[in-house]
Amino acid sequence: MRSPVRSLKWASVAAACGLVALAAACGGEETATAVPTKPPQQPQQPAPAATAAPAPTRAPAAAPTAAPATSPTAAAALPAATATAVPSAPKNLPQPKSAKGTITIAVADITSHPGINRAQGGEASVFWGAGETLFTTKTGPVFGEPWLAKTWRMASDLSKVTIEIQRGVQFHKGNGEMTAADVVWSINDASARTNPQSIHAQAGDLAPVFLEWKVVDAYTVDAPFALFDPRWQSNALSDGWQPTGVFSKKLFDEKGADWMRLNTIMTGPFEVQEWTQDKRAELNAVKNHWRAPPKIDKLIYLDIPEASVRLAMMKTGEADVGDISLKDIPALLKDGYGLTGTSNGTELDVPFAGNLWEKTHAKSGAALTREGLKLDKPWIGDPDDPVSMEKARKVRWALATSYDREELNDVLAAGLGWPQSLGFFNPRMPQYQTKWDAGLGYDPAAAKKMLADAGYPNGFKMEVFGQSNTQIRQEMADALGGYWSQRLGLDVTVISYHYNNWRPLIVARTASAPHINSCDDGRFPRPWDWPVGPTLTSLTRGGFSCALESPFVASQWLKASVEPDIQKRIALINEVVDYMYNWMLMPGTITIPVVVVYNPNAIKEWNMRPSLSGPINSPELIVPAR
Repeated sequence: MRSPVRSLKWASVAAACGLVALAAACGGEETATAVPTKPPQQPQQPAPAATAAPAPTRAPAAAPTAAPATSPTAAAALPAATATAVPSAPKNLPQPKSAKGTITIAVADITSHPGINRAQGGEASVFWGAGETLFTTKTGPVFGEPWLAKTWRMASDLSKVTIEIQRGVQFHKGNGEMTAADVVWSINDASARTNPQSIHAQAGDLAPVFLEWKVVDAYTVDAPFALFDPRWQSNALSDGWQPTGVFSKKLFDEKGADWMRLNTIMTGPFEVQEWTQDKRAELNAVKNHWRAPPKIDKLIYLDIPEASVRLAMMKTGEADVGDISLKDIPALLKDGYGLTGTSNGTELDVPFAGNLWEKTHAKSGAALTREGLKLDKPWIGDPDDPVSMEKARKVRWALATSYDREELNDVLAAGLGWPQSLGFFNPRMPQYQTKWDAGLGYDPAAAKKMLADAGYPNGFKMEVFGQSNTQIRQEMADALGGYWSQRLGLDVTVISYHYNNWRPLIVARTASAPHINSCDDGRFPRPWDWPVGPTLTSLTRGGFSCALESPFVASQWLKASVEPDIQKRIALINEVVDYMYNWMLMPGTITIPVVVVYNPNAIKEWNMRPSLSGPINSPELIVPAR
């Protein structure tokens, strides 16, 4: 008998037919496991003493630091699949159809023109070679090392950081030298605090950390903190995670925002020749680049939404690099293709949107609108009603224990990833405690009992959101819909559209359907001591969120963000894990390696800089094979 996820081998057919159930039959042995049944608690309180985290079962790899400006990482083995794999003897690989000196990359999505930060401009452009940000990750994805920044000084009271920028950095196409005015304007333009109209990916990440940036002199900026964050240079200011690019203030003053939206002028090793959303981007090498002149002449990115088409392009030589479905990668490696990536894994977590438990903003105290708090949804609890909270908690636990994480990894990720019980807290990190896996095994029988205990013996209707422009998120939504329908008897509709259409709902906190997302912090190997979960709080209002808000997570983030001692930060994080385990606000599914496949006849090697993002970074490091 087939289980729901096995039929993902024909998931595309099921989706085309509008099917939610992914299996024609259900079966398999269901082994009963103990499922926690905790008493009701108020959501703003930490987990009860019975589940409080003990001292870490394994000592953290990093010792306590007296310097809060840096954040040590916990040592962890990187996913084996993310290491650059260069075949020793390529087999019947196609000859590249690109011109010599040109690398063609097939990607799932090309976003809007990245010409200005307020219009989502400075992230993909940095990863794809057109832009640069203040810090980078030469030796690892944790420490923000100077890039456009040259040096920095932290105020003794942690009130601000003063950054000296590099001299002589030129904007593309003869548009002059980058100065402090450009840096300050670019950051303030991206942040939701200083530009409420910004839709930049880091609008909500910059806002809770920084006040308005100021120019000190031509090459020096002051960045005052709204609230000190030990990740300040590694998070929204580095290509190690979520970069914010630098654009020309002079061009903005002369040409205006509308012109900049369609004309990308940045400082990276490639300059934009063409950028057409959902179609094509063409970037030419900057041969006299201040930092890293590319070894190739041109990059061409092609928007190819269908994974099967990207795979075919790799096999015919029409693409030299492809964002390939994980399940197709083992066969390509066997045929002699190479594999590279940014040495990270991305979590496919399940945020239960609509659980908006904060009534006032965690920083300002302003009253919050909570349109997504739709109490007719069984997974959404009323924070003013302990009975409602407990029923919703049991529903979330039931949903989290009715899918097989091992099977999801085998089928969706070809076994290249690994199972994960809880979002944000990766089992491969040294500080992870096995108690957080308890009761989260695959147990549909116990899950059905919990639904009955919660008052839903006959199930209910629900939706789960996939993402049409990210295939594996869509496949995961289809798979979970299949499990919940077949194993629990729920009436599940899998909804799917482009992320650009979903984002306004989660920014406005109006979404109320479970969805598949990494929620920013769902990255491996994100250091365990980093303050965690602002996207699960009101702290990122005005920017990205996962459409649920917890006063306890917000309180812990505010404490951890100003705590200089790594061991105390770890203790605060462990309390968050206990809380998330109890309330099951965001169960995990699997962590997947973030990789791309390349043709060794086109590329000799491509050792990308490490990053918690991806799958593409530092194309100037491509070494051509011809």
